[in-house]
Order: sequence, then structure tokens, then C-alpha cells
Amino acid sequence: MLEFKKIELSDKPLFDSFFDKENFYISDYCFANVYIWRNVYATKYACEDGFLFIRFSDDNSDSFLPPIGTGDYKTALEKLTEYTAANGSKLLMGLIPPKYKALIEQAMPGRFNITENRAAANYIYSAEKLMYLKGKKLHAKRNHINKFLLTHKNWCYEELNDENTKEFFDYQLNWCADEPDEFLGETCAVSTALKNRTALNIKGGLLRLDGRIIAVTLGSQTFKDTFTVHIEKADPTIQGAYQMINQQFALHNFENYTYINREEDLGLEGLRKSKLSYFPEFLSENYMAELK
Repeated sequence: MLEFKKIELSDKPLFDSFFDKENFYISDYCFANVYIWRNVYATKYACEDGFLFIRFSDDNSDSFLPPIGTGDYKTALEKLTEYTAANGSKLLMGLIPPKYKALIEQAMPGRFNITENRAAANYIYSAEKLMYLKGKKLHAKRNHINKFLLTHKNWCYEELNDENTKEFFDYQLNWCADEPDEFLGETCAVSTALKNRTALNIKGGLLRLDGRIIAVTLGSQTFKDTFTVHIEKADPTIQGAYQMINQQFALHNFENYTYINREEDLGLEGLRKSKLSYFPEFLSENYMAELK
């Protein structure tokens, strides 16, 4: 039976050997993302017969990514069904890209209820468009930035570094203090990201106005042509703050990438509207599968 264990920083090469083979444009197929959220979702992994198995736990229930790898896919799925049955539950998998959806249907036809999960679809943008905001569709974004520049003169952008890391984290703490539902989980993830930013190849940025931080962001490379933004926070009372940190981070970091993944909208209407307003190139398909 599969034996799941805690994810350590030293496991990065193993995870990368699976994740680097194909880009699914889903941020969870990235070691940095899995690692910084591992304590929040009690994430563990197992590796057997050429497959990587990733388990998330919440309120005594488990869910899984589909088995990742090559080989006998039916056997890999049977390992998961055996594991969940032994724990008194039915197999539930999420964030399934189309490739693995097809493998599941081929390996175990008719055994799963499979549904698309729009709330978890990742928003994929052109790096060049986020950098330069060209074209009529992004006219409103340019207006926000121009308004910010006309209104505020004493601003600056900084890359995340050893000297400003504590200030970054303090801003995160203060921002989440008004969002109690996000405080513990996201603060834990950001703390882990900042402490391990070099080992995880995480980059970040800060926007200052009159010396004080008004916006922060961080992300990591998730594939050779794709960079993913994991965290973005800004003062909502300052017009243009979100647009400025978005563009400044892009201008300083996205030149060598084709695509930028800004992750999912969680089914939240306001967040969905915001992400759509930047006109993504496409949304990544993903599915949920529950054993019947």
C-alpha cells in the first residue's frame, strides 16, 4: 500500500523530475507552490513505480492530484483506490488536466464521475501584454497607472531582497489582519516562501509610496516558458496600486517568459472579474473525478 510522507525541501529535484516534463498551466504542478502550502493543506506524497502521488488532507478527508508519471496508469489508480478504501473513503481527485482525464477514462472506463472545475481554472496571460499593456483592451489598465503616476510622485518599486523581506512579511501580516479567514493559511504560506525564497527560486516585488509599502507580490517559475504569480496584495484605497505592482513586477521579471499564470479565481465573483479584465490568453482546463 502507498506510504505518504511529509514533503521536505530536499524533495525538490524529485518533484521537478515529474513537473518539468510537461506544462499543464496549473500552478499546483510546481514544487514551490506545493511546498509553501504544504502545512496549510497537510500535503504529503508517495512515489512508486514511476508515479508521483500527492495527497491533500482537510477535516479528516483526503483528496489527490491524479497520479503523475508514465507507466501502467490503471495500476497507479488502483493503488489510490486501495489506499482510500483502506481509510474508509472513496477516491477523489482534483486539478486534473485534460491529458490525465483521458488516461483516467481509458484506464477505468465508467468508474468515475468527472466534472469540470471552473473555479480552479488558472488564468494564463501573455507576458508581453502584462509588461507593456498594449492595445485597446488594456486601455483601462493604462488609465489606472497614469492616474497613479499623476497623483503620486514619491513612489518606487523594489525587488524582494534580504533587506526588505521583513517589511514584506509585516505588510502581509497587516493586510491579512483584516481578512481573518485568510490569516493563518496565507500567512503560513508567505512565511515559508520568504524563508526559502532562494532554494525555491522565488522572486518578489514591493511598491512604496512616500517610503511605506502599499503593495507586494511574489511568484516563481513553474515551467521553462511560464512564471506563476502566487501572491499579490495592494492597498485598495489607493487607485492604481494593484495595476502598478502588477506591471512593475512584470517589467522587472517577465522578459524571458512567454506566459504568466495568475492562478485561479476560486469562484469568487470579484476576483473573476478582476482576472478577466486583464484578458487572459486562455484558461487552463481542469477536472474533478470521484469514484462511483
